[in-house]
This record gives sequence, C-alpha cells and structure tokens, in this order.
Amino acid sequence: MSAEAVPQILVPLCPANPLQPGQDIIVYLRPESNGILTESVLFKVLSNPQWKEKLTLSYLANLPGEFILRHRIVEHHYAVRLDFAARGRSAFTPSMRSALERFFGIPFDKAQILGAFEALQLLRLSAEELFQLWVPVYDILEIEGQLVKRLHDNVFVINYDIPALLHKNHAGTDVAVMLFRTTLDYDGFRPLIERIRDNLIQANMLDPTKTERRVFHYSKGPFEQLLDGLGYLWKSATERASLADLQFAQFLHAKGCTDEQILRYLTHPIGVLETGERRLEQNLFSFTLFDSYEEAWRKTLNFSQDF
Repeated sequence: MSAEAVPQILVPLCPANPLQPGQDIIVYLRPESNGILTESVLFKVLSNPQWKEKLTLSYLANLPGEFILRHRIVEHHYAVRLDFAARGRSAFTPSMRSALERFFGIPFDKAQILGAFEALQLLRLSAEELFQLWVPVYDILEIEGQLVKRLHDNVFVINYDIPALLHKNHAGTDVAVMLFRTTLDYDGFRPLIERIRDNLIQANMLDPTKTERRVFHYSKGPFEQLLDGLGYLWKSATERASLADLQFAQFLHAKGCTDEQILRYLTHPIGVLETGERRLEQNLFSFTLFDSYEEAWRKTLNFSQDF
C-alpha cells in the first residue's frame, strides 16, 4: 500500500511579525502549467537585484494533486463561486439582478440563467468546452466576483469557469506555492508581474493574448491574501497556516478584529456598504482589490453582511 502524498516543504513558513512592515503575497502555479519551467522563469526574474532586495521568500512548497483533492483545497478556496455555479439563478441577489439587467439590457425574468453545472448537462458540453466557448468581451460580466457569460438566445451561464478549474486539479497535478513578504504596495508589485508575464511569453509558455492568470495566481488584495494563505500554506502534512501566521490578520487583530469576524469576511464576502443614505452591495474581495491594509480595514467599518 503506497504512502499518502504529502506537501514537500522546501522553505518552512515564516510566521507573521506584526512589528515588521510589509504585506504577504501568495503565488501558486496553475496545475495545467509546466511547473518546473514556470518556476525557472519566475525565479529568474526574482533573482534580479531590482526585486530581490524588496521581496523575502517566506514559504515554498509543492502540494501534490492527491493531497489537494483529499483536503478539498480548491473547493474551499472557490466556495462562494462554487455556490453560485451550483445554484445558478436562485443565488442572485436583488442588486445582482439589477446589474445584469442594466448591462445586458434584458429583464431578469426574461433571461435563462444557468449555473455552470446545469449548463454542462443542458448544453451537452465538457467542462473545458464550456470554459473555452468564445463570446465577445461585451457578453461577459463580472458581478460581485461572479462571472456571467451570455451565449445564444439570451442564455446566461454563471461562473462558467468553475467546472474546468475543478477538473484541472486532479491527483496527477502538483501545485507549487510561494509566499513573498514585501514592502512593495500593489502599484510597486505590478511591474514585477508584468516582467514575469513578458518572460513567460518569450519562453512560449503564455499566449500573448491571454492574461498571466492562465499560468499562475497571485493574491490581489488583503482579503485574498488571507484566503490564499489559509488554503494553500501548510506547515506540515496535517497543519494548515492559521490567521496568526498571516500579516493582514495580525494587522486586523491590532485593530480589534476577532478571528471569528475575519473568517466571516472570507466565507460571506457579499454584503452592503453603508455610505450615508446610500446602501451599495459589494463583494469584499473585489471591493478591496489591490488595497493597502489600512484601506481594506477602513472599508470594513461601514460594511454589513446582514442584508
């Protein structure tokens, strides 16, 4: 009987230090990418003195596909989007219905809205075929962190990419995960991403018409840093990273937030922003995209999940 696959931890997790400035940015490679070659391109860029002095590699591990499946890491990571893909039409909030009507110019009641899994059956497509189904850019809408694609005859599919994401993560695909601690803000970090993207294109590992997220993911905001960290950072085969290990969580703790509050932000990110007389529905991940820790925390002060 073969032993269970466990993470290969090359650089153990360095716990967060609330007295040390900087933020966590987690990077992990897509399972369909060529991991070894992609890592080579990535570390070649990072070895440049321009970036090396501003980044600290605080974790590096390889997560076996079998381990990812066993712990349902992908399902937990995409839990909110997975819920919308499963429930389809019934998952839409009133604000989301209005946004769809405004963007596509069709009454919500007249639209045939399918969750991604229902669409696979009705349209008789594979997960990859649904994901790759081309439509013009004006037929794709992001609402509250959910992706809606309009097909023919006013058929709409919500989170059409989720089945393919789940399918690509299987026992034979390993994922390399890195944590970088950096004093760079997101404006300063973006040129690094562009340099990596350019090098991937030069190495024929990325289609110039596609975004870098086809090859790798990086945390795009403080709350996504927490989501990525709790899902993909493992101290051992049995112990995940905790909130105490992550810089933004330490920052929130210092502001008086409890673990329970923080975890609720991650599991129920859609809420209402109270701005005077206005009540604006927001997804906290989208709302704090590329924010500093201070900016993201301030936005939570008027954010309510009871609506």
